[in-house]
Order: sequence, then C-alpha cells, then structure tokens
Amino acid sequence: MRKVLNPTGIAKPASAYNHALLIEPVRALLTMSGQLGERPDGSCPPDAEAQTQQAWSNIEAILTEAGMDFSNITKVTSYIVGEEHIDAYVGVHKDILGDLMPPWKLVVVAALGNPQYLVEVDVTAAA
Repeated sequence: MRKVLNPTGIAKPASAYNHALLIEPVRALLTMSGQLGERPDGSCPPDAEAQTQQAWSNIEAILTEAGMDFSNITKVTSYIVGEEHIDAYVGVHKDILGDLMPPWKLVVVAALGNPQYLVEVDVTAAA
C-alpha cells in the first residue's frame, strides 16, 4: 500500500513532489548510487537536459533490473551544478515522473566528481 502524506499543518509542496510516502508492507527495498548523465560507453552529453535524460535512463535500467519501475520510487535527491541548470533538470524530472511525485530534494552544488557532470540523481525505491 502506498499512501501519500501532505499534512495540513505544514506548507503545501512547492513543486512536483509530495512531502512523504508511506509504503506498507515493504517486501523489497532498492537503494542506488547517484546516477550521472553518463552513457553506457562512458561519454557524457555537454548539456544539463541531455545529462538529466541519461541519468533517468540509467535509473530506469536499474529499476528494471530489480523488477521495478518508476512507480516504485519512494525518494529522489537531485544534485544540480549551478542554478542555471535547474529548469532543464526540473522539466525532464516532471516529464518522467508525471503524477507520481515522490518526496524530492533538489540541491544546487558548486561541482560534482568530474567537471563534465552537471546532474546527479539519487533514488530509493520499494516494492
């Protein structure tokens, strides 16, 4: 059972997320490393939108390998290098997750592990 929690005693979510998601019972919990915009050959697109699409493609591959899909996502943390890339990231994020809106944290950072990386997405999923 998945129950969205947005208590009336706190501010409404500011974007495409819900404050909390209660899942009972949990038979499988998937945690993954932050996914970058790297393609299978190790190359990385030069722009934030393409990196975001690739990061989410990588997440989808991991979810599929675990027998899950986007509907199993319980938490997303997004790391974006520079405020100028927020809109590109958010547009792809919303397109991919649509009405699912899992709890989501967006963090703007100065850099990631390599200067070419503009986006990293950390996901937890449960079934």
